[in-house]
Amino acid sequence: MKWLYKKALKDRNSIEKVEDAFGIKFPSDYTNIVLENNAATPSPNTIDTSRQTGKAFGELLNFNLDVNENILSLYEELKNKIPNKVFPITMDPGGNFLCYDFRDDEANPKVSRWDHEQKFVVEDKELIIEDHENQSDYYHLDFIANSFTETLTNLYGEEIEESNSWNNFQNEEKLKEFSGEDLVQVNRIRALQGLPPIEK
Repeated sequence: MKWLYKKALKDRNSIEKVEDAFGIKFPSDYTNIVLENNAATPSPNTIDTSRQTGKAFGELLNFNLDVNENILSLYEELKNKIPNKVFPITMDPGGNFLCYDFRDDEANPKVSRWDHEQKFVVEDKELIIEDHENQSDYYHLDFIANSFTETLTNLYGEEIEESNSWNNFQNEEKLKEFSGEDLVQVNRIRALQGLPPIEK
């Protein structure tokens, strides 16, 4: 597995600052990855949940707290939509998050995926969003793994190369071989470089 597009961590103490803000202690397998691969994207990048297959892992949230979009600012945007003691750690291009879930065991949090689309049921060919007392109950939070290491072990899909092999991302015919979440990731990387998306 490779980590691509990492952003150097400016202040190693930012991890402790985030832990203090959240009132938790992140597992060391996660913090060790963040120290070396802050805000990076793993390759391969596809993960399965207890409810869905072929979803994107996305990229690690940024611990550089002086940038506009960082782990604390994203939590502020998300906190009313997720249960207490659940904290985002990655974000995919569609606005979904992998989260640490500390509710059952604060020493060994599970990894779950928060889906930005609200839950619904279909009755008489109509989509119905049922009323809930808590805003977080409108959204799916699906189990992925018992640890961050297990999550990484379960990643699969096409290998993506970093910009030192950028020519691969300009070969549009070759890129059309990608599909699903892998294609979403490719198009996100192309967008960062100002290139148009690949359409099949």
